[in-house]
Formats: sequence, C-alpha cells, structure tokens
Amino acid sequence: MTEEHIKEALSLRYIELVAAFNGYKTSSSYPDYGTDLEIKEIDFRIENQHKRYFETGRELKFQLKATTENSIVIEEEALKYDLNSSTYNDLLSRKKTKCPLILILFVLPSDKSNWLNISDNELITRKCAYWYFPDKAELLTPNFATKRISISKNNFISNDTLNQLFDNYS
Repeated sequence: MTEEHIKEALSLRYIELVAAFNGYKTSSSYPDYGTDLEIKEIDFRIENQHKRYFETGRELKFQLKATTENSIVIEEEALKYDLNSSTYNDLLSRKKTKCPLILILFVLPSDKSNWLNISDNELITRKCAYWYFPDKAELLTPNFATKRISISKNNFISNDTLNQLFDNYS
C-alpha cells in the first residue's frame, strides 16, 4: 500500500471514529466522485415500548485530504494548504446546494513512526484534522494545479464538531 493510501485510510477512519462516538452513521463509496465520506444523522422514536432507530434525512458530505506537517504552512491563527484546483472548484460548485461538500484536512506528523501508536491501554492517532468550507466571496479558480486555501485553527475537529457542522450545513 502506498504512503498516500495509508494517509487516506487513516484520515477516513479518524473521522469515522468521531462520527461513531457521536452516534452518526457513516458510509463511503468506491469509486467516489468527489465525496469521500457521508455522515448521516440517526434518531429514534418509541414504538411498542421499544426504540426504533432511523435516518433523519440530514446528512453531511465530505472530501477528505491527508498530509503531513511539513507539507503545510502553519501560521498563528491558520493553516495554509495547497489544495488541488479541481477539488477546490468542486467545493465551490457545491457550496449553495442542498448538501454542500465540506473539506476535511487530516494533518499527520512528518515522521511516519508517530502516525499511529497502539498499546493495551490506548489507541493514539496523531495529529489532528481541520474542516474547511469556502467563504461566500470565493470564486472558482482558473489555476491548473493548486489553489492555496487558509483554514482557521478554530476549525479543529473535536468530539463536538460534527454536531456543529450538522447545525450549520445540513
């Protein structure tokens, strides 16, 4: 498996773990056409004194990217990342749709030996992830290769982030 595939797999599982912790259902498909991960809201109702779980119809769709610390520019309040220009344009094209596409950038340490550590006491995946959604004023890029984006450090993905993204984007 290539290093890029390993990064991609770790980023997908990272977000799936956060989603599972919050009670959301996840799915991914192959081949994907810009959407790497879908997260669906699950709720329940009481029927015949039993919980009946169901999908609410609210969902989020994500494009996942994974990189290492040495491949981004870290500033005081933001990260700068060179996103493939066609992916950037996908985000913009979907920004005003019923189910917009949100980017998640998973940042790993530069040293691969620090990406994942497992013991009988804990599972540690380093480092973290950030989400990005284009501002209203942003326009499609004519660039052929990449578009540098700025991701606020406030967009750090924590245990509560998916709940907030559901409130804002679903």
